[in-house]
Amino acid sequence: MDSWIMEMTEELLWVEDIPSAQATLRKLARDAQADFFAYGNSRPGMETPYWDSTYPAEWMAHYFLNRYQFIDPVVLEAQRTHLPFAWRFLLNRPQGLTLEQRLLFAEAAEHGIRDGFTIPFHTESGCIAAMSFAFRSRAEMEHFATLQPRLKLLALYYHTAIERLLEVEVPDNELSALERQCLSALACGRSLWEISGLLHRPETDVTASLRSARDKLGAATTTQAVSQAIAQGLITP
Repeated sequence: MDSWIMEMTEELLWVEDIPSAQATLRKLARDAQADFFAYGNSRPGMETPYWDSTYPAEWMAHYFLNRYQFIDPVVLEAQRTHLPFAWRFLLNRPQGLTLEQRLLFAEAAEHGIRDGFTIPFHTESGCIAAMSFAFRSRAEMEHFATLQPRLKLLALYYHTAIERLLEVEVPDNELSALERQCLSALACGRSLWEISGLLHRPETDVTASLRSARDKLGAATTTQAVSQAIAQGLITP
């Protein structure tokens, strides 16, 4: 396995806290020579979205002061699509951009952010998140074209770690998003090993989540827990 990918798997995927995740992401991004990135997560249950960025601080302050996150074409596109996209795709659309959106892009360019691509994430729990990598010029982005698979994997691992660390607490008698996901996967005939890979969680977490779900539902067996969850409309087989 590529040593960079191995390091990413070992140090980022199972990181224990958000500051460590942020520090590891910055190190791995530097190793890939990707200076500018921004990640946002609007996970349900959070009062304010989670943001993490290496964009210039002056630009980020200006961005939020002007509430650009509500008109940013990159943010709006990430909310609509599940597919990665290049920003130039937005510029070349027939319907074009509004005057305010063009001003946003022009101001970002003044801070060295002139091109980029974004990887959106949409989850069953309702989370909408995205990681953007930005570049100082189109030529710089084209230089990074061969590194896009690495950067997409880095974004996926960081998103997976942050989702785990931001998991919203639920009342003791309610199934968590992870418990529902494990039960749903089990209902579809997945093995513990397959569920672990599907959810990017160790098998011990899957086993613990199924045990917790069984206790909350008052079920004697995991099979019974799945049946009760389906009957109560908590999961869809």
